[in-house]
Amino acid sequence: MGAFGLGASFSSGASIRTQDGSTPTGFYGSTGDGYSEIGVSADLTTFIINRGNRPTRIHQSYSLRGTWFSYYSGSAWTYHEAYTTGNTTKASDGTLKAASPVARIVKSQEENQRDDVAEDGFSWCGCATANEEAEGVHVSRLDVGVYVLAGSTGLASSGWQLLPPMDPGGMGEFGIVEAEQGDNGELTIRLFKRKYILSDDGEMVKTKGAPIDVPLNSWIDVRLDMPEDSLWKMKVNAAAQDASGD
Repeated sequence: MGAFGLGASFSSGASIRTQDGSTPTGFYGSTGDGYSEIGVSADLTTFIINRGNRPTRIHQSYSLRGTWFSYYSGSAWTYHEAYTTGNTTKASDGTLKAASPVARIVKSQEENQRDDVAEDGFSWCGCATANEEAEGVHVSRLDVGVYVLAGSTGLASSGWQLLPPMDPGGMGEFGIVEAEQGDNGELTIRLFKRKYILSDDGEMVKTKGAPIDVPLNSWIDVRLDMPEDSLWKMKVNAAAQDASGD
């Protein structure tokens, strides 16, 4: 175990970080802290392929559920994160967006016409599906175009937050979506028809029309922040503690 670079285990990221063009092909594990280049503090597996002193590495982290590639230039490593179903989500029109905790809101599970709303790790939670990081949220329909999401700490504090239902055929948005957070932490999400008015300057301006339900062939994407005691965060923390204790 560990001979010729086969399954060697390091107590910190330092040994992996300081690999260079002479490092032989092999696979390695790191269970300690110190791999800041990709934001990993524990539990990292690295595969390296070296041909001509220009090695390529693949890094996988269980705790961050991510994969990275790194390339040696002769003096330094450059890093690129891989896009997977673990760190991206597919919007209702099929485009990829950066993911974290995400919920997909529909009118109802029974009337929904999109099988892919519950694919790639998304599970039903009322009139919505949620990915593994958003496990514990629940969505209810209160009225036409009005939905309440409970179990999060609100919309994502960075990056995108809300995406309106999109035409799966690529013809654009089905409506205008907005969200409001109540004192109890619940999010009230509303969907409206698109309405165009003529401004005083003679320009067409998009504004909100009457409330509408989510079209049966689409969904609203909501990106969230989750509490520290969410199921996903507790799983990640437990895995990190187990790894650091090895």
